[in-house]
Amino acid sequence: MTAIVYKMPKDRKYTTFEIDKKSGGKRTIKAPVAKLKKLQSHLSHVLYQCLSEIEKDRGAKPISFGFRRDRSIAENASRHKRRRWVLNLDLEDFFPSFNFGRVRGFFLKDKAFHLHPEVATTIAQIACDGTALPQGSPCSPVISELIAQILDMRLVRLAKKYSVTYTRYADDITFSTSQKEFPKGLAHVDANDPSIWHLSDELVGEITGSGFVINNTKIRMHFRGSRQMVTGLVVNEKVNIRSDYYRRARAMCDSLFQTGKYFTVTQPPAGEGEEPVPELIDSLSPLEGILGHIYTVTQSEERRSVQEQRQQPRAIRKLYRRFLFYKYFMALKAPLIVTEGKTDPIYLREAIQSRADSHPVLGVLGEDGFNHAVRYFNYEGLAHEIMDLGGGTGDLKSIPLDYLRNLRPSKEAHKPLLHKPMEHPVIIVLDNDEGLASVASTVKKNFGVSINLKSTSDFYNVTDNLYIVKTPENGSNGTCIEDLFPKEWRNYKVNGKKLNTASKIDPLKDLSKEAFAKSVVRPNADSIDFSKFDSLLGRISKAIEHYAAKP
Repeated sequence: MTAIVYKMPKDRKYTTFEIDKKSGGKRTIKAPVAKLKKLQSHLSHVLYQCLSEIEKDRGAKPISFGFRRDRSIAENASRHKRRRWVLNLDLEDFFPSFNFGRVRGFFLKDKAFHLHPEVATTIAQIACDGTALPQGSPCSPVISELIAQILDMRLVRLAKKYSVTYTRYADDITFSTSQKEFPKGLAHVDANDPSIWHLSDELVGEITGSGFVINNTKIRMHFRGSRQMVTGLVVNEKVNIRSDYYRRARAMCDSLFQTGKYFTVTQPPAGEGEEPVPELIDSLSPLEGILGHIYTVTQSEERRSVQEQRQQPRAIRKLYRRFLFYKYFMALKAPLIVTEGKTDPIYLREAIQSRADSHPVLGVLGEDGFNHAVRYFNYEGLAHEIMDLGGGTGDLKSIPLDYLRNLRPSKEAHKPLLHKPMEHPVIIVLDNDEGLASVASTVKKNFGVSINLKSTSDFYNVTDNLYIVKTPENGSNGTCIEDLFPKEWRNYKVNGKKLNTASKIDPLKDLSKEAFAKSVVRPNADSIDFSKFDSLLGRISKAIEHYAAKP
């Protein structure tokens, strides 16, 4: 830590770049180098625990919704829906306003900390770029939240005084009420221009007295009958995204699916009399962020069960699923392995690394460590839920069905994908047991490919770049991937419990597959004999080589 904080030159601690603001202009981002980022992440983790304890002791309802894992922009907006008046204002230069002295002084003087001067100084040196909290540091958000509590407490008292609702999302402040007139103690309309509102001296005094500056160009009053917005979301009747925002996202997706590129921002005309030119990109991350935002916001008002959402999906769910299909199955950067659940990738990663010499197509040892040549479908986050992949064998039939929906003409409203690079194969790895039947029947019915417990092909090319690989057969007996571990490791006990591969287990006696993967396989990978995995890894390798040899 000492070398990073005190010896590393300031100009080498951060990489500085700019990104476009939604409202126009540029935002400066300072990304810390890896070692500093790791240190700041540790500090952030500790400070978030402190913030949680402080708020728990206070026992009040949350009023700040930014930079929190358990709170969202939609939850912030929901506090202000169906109101007569909604007042929004922004704080100017939010992160830069937390300068070095302010950060150090907070940890010195705040009654929840009262740290030793050297400790407070060290925290400020880790967190600040020499001048202030940089936008891009892992610990800037939590420190800004800790210091802004002073502002929140003052504005909560002011809100109670005038019987209005107050919330804050980072630098966005909102007051709302259904009173007949908006309290003049907070803001009043301009005498000459009814579209302009002025904040009261009392409100301005509380904000500036807390060490912040108001952005006077972003004071907005929304009244009932107009479109009321809170942090970019509509709150007139329910929390929702703007209709034009969704239409733009849909147009971006249509362009991506047909051409492989979509527009983001519009560049100014090259010359006088010429039209603005949209900037086309093929990076999927920005568009995925937009779709995830739309889905999360609209989902916040959703009252239907998961089963109902699957049976009658809303338009955004269909669009998001189509995008995820394109991302995971069309625009692959490496072969993708889809397993029956979360634990199988742990087995396969360790087996591939252990048996690399026998299966070089799956990964090789390089100067910077082992380089895996395949990727795995991530069962974390939204993707598996949107794509109806719950982690069981039966759900995997949705993948071949998605190939039908997206690549074949159908009665559904959307057109087949025209841009389908498919540079690499998608390989579904299945246990050769009774659970195979659901996927096998779907594949047989729609693609004419026969798979059963006794079939012995190394792989099955279902359609296009989609393959299925089974665990090696054992006559008429079913097999599962755990069978490939030596018996002594399958019987290995953790706190008196050993692996049980059944769907229902006794947690007091049995070790789940997840616990087996994380508590037995991963920590003991160097000692486990993975040679029985060769047959399965060989089949995966052959599927990859088969697809590479296709015209």
